[in-house]
Amino acid sequence: MVLDYEAIEEHLGNVLRHSDNLDVHSDGFFPVSLLDALFHYSEEACGHDRDATNRVVHNNFHGHDFDRWIDNMVAKVRLPLDGGGVVSLVEIDSFTIAEGRVIVTLPNEKEHLLLESPDGAPMVVNRLEDLSIALDIAVMFEHPAVDDDADPYEGFGALARIVRVVSEKTGMDLAQVNAHDFSEKLLKHFGQEMLPLIPSLWNDMEHIYHFGRPRLATICH
Repeated sequence: MVLDYEAIEEHLGNVLRHSDNLDVHSDGFFPVSLLDALFHYSEEACGHDRDATNRVVHNNFHGHDFDRWIDNMVAKVRLPLDGGGVVSLVEIDSFTIAEGRVIVTLPNEKEHLLLESPDGAPMVVNRLEDLSIALDIAVMFEHPAVDDDADPYEGFGALARIVRVVSEKTGMDLAQVNAHDFSEKLLKHFGQEMLPLIPSLWNDMEHIYHFGRPRLATICH
């Protein structure tokens, strides 16, 4: 199986969109389905205003911003190669999955075997569905906020409180509920209350973009 960048980007983007962690007590709390729905809900709820000169004014970040964030995170996924060196996903021309291994072809037409880690063994992959993204978002705590006046994780902290309160009031067990279904119910009843969180959520997502260290990982089926 030979995959070009667009094919692998689409697959990994879809995987990342469903990489939900609804544990509100965890540093890794990252309800991607809810964020996806919330940013697109913002676009529907707020629309676009215009200023006195008829220029479009975006009062909030919207669905296309979230989509762009997903694409950018996928593009910076790091790939350790045999023979040394690490490249980002956007730097490759193609993946070839064959005989349980991934061969990465670079723009200079050189081919490299993909490794699990810079000092690890070759990655074992039999099909596209074996590939996903591992995203360490807790690492953002190790770095100061991009904006010196902002508190890191401010948006996700507030979102976690809302999710916790709603789950307690509705009796939904976050450990059992389908993340997508939970997101739909939450937006249906509390969408307007969550819209003011979007700017601080976006700040945190930008922080994750700078420090989140996405890497390619394999899924055990």
